[in-house]
Amino acid sequence: NDVDDDECSNTCVPAGCGDGVMQDGEECDDGNDDNTDACLDTCVAASCGDGYVQFGVEDCDDHNDVETDACLSTCAAASCGDSYVYEGVEVCDDGVNDNSYGGCADDCASLGPYCGDGEVNGDEACDDANDLINDGCLGDCSAAATCLVIKQYDENATDGTYTVAPQGIDPFEVHCDMTTDGGGYTFLKVDPGGQYFAADAETACDAFGMNLFIPRSLDHKNSAWAIANDAGIGPDASANYMRILGIYPKQNGASCSAQPMNSGNVNCGWHASDDGPWYVHAVNNITEPNGDNNVIGSMYYQWQANGDIQWHNDIPGNGYSSDRFMCDFGDKQP
Repeated sequence: NDVDDDECSNTCVPAGCGDGVMQDGEECDDGNDDNTDACLDTCVAASCGDGYVQFGVEDCDDHNDVETDACLSTCAAASCGDSYVYEGVEVCDDGVNDNSYGGCADDCASLGPYCGDGEVNGDEACDDANDLINDGCLGDCSAAATCLVIKQYDENATDGTYTVAPQGIDPFEVHCDMTTDGGGYTFLKVDPGGQYFAADAETACDAFGMNLFIPRSLDHKNSAWAIANDAGIGPDASANYMRILGIYPKQNGASCSAQPMNSGNVNCGWHASDDGPWYVHAVNNITEPNGDNNVIGSMYYQWQANGDIQWHNDIPGNGYSSDRFMCDFGDKQP
């Protein structure tokens, strides 16, 4: 017969791949062994991934799905802008490559600005190119503004000396209590070189973005006492760091005689400077403050060796002064 696509060709040769006639089971048959055209010499239609580069259609064909080599799985040649990083050739490739923050340069040879490059870019508050939490700049390029900010960034942060960097203020060292009441209390011990009334101490603390120390809870007060008397936490050890506090009469002549001095006692006429929670003691055997005071004055506080209150007293005018005091931020509360 003259049917050319059955088992016997018109030339009386058994049909087979390469005879130029497409038989059942063949996708194509162009009668040649050129594997760069549309039909392979196996009579299979050329396709991306077959290991042969189809002329005019494919840039390359390396017969794999690896996107980091010279040929992509789409049989397009790797190039800057394809969103794949060509290993050993490109540093980055985000598909945009406009040198934007967190992105890639237009030649894929370098990163755009990013957190950790040592330069302050974009919305970064700082960038010191490290992941330390005690140097004033956190690993996400945000400022370590307070001990609480550090604790919230790293729940494993431990007690110790840290550098903090409140907005608009040069970084400085403080002691962070990362344990008490869940951690995050900031302490700055100040030796001003003279006697300071509470108003003067508040001004000095404000220069650091802080306020005169306010004990917030029994545990916080006990922690402050330990820090005040720890010579390893500068400038020195002294009970006078807790001689004056940021706790004041709500109005001139306010009393809290023979009552617990803390914010849980609604009958006490004193309050913290920021109206937050405060705690001095829970006893009722101290007959001061009896009302001879002004709203700007601090009492003096005398403490027992174990940190329990021994006595306190109010006086008119500027209140009592001290040659030492502590500052805190007030952002951490129990």
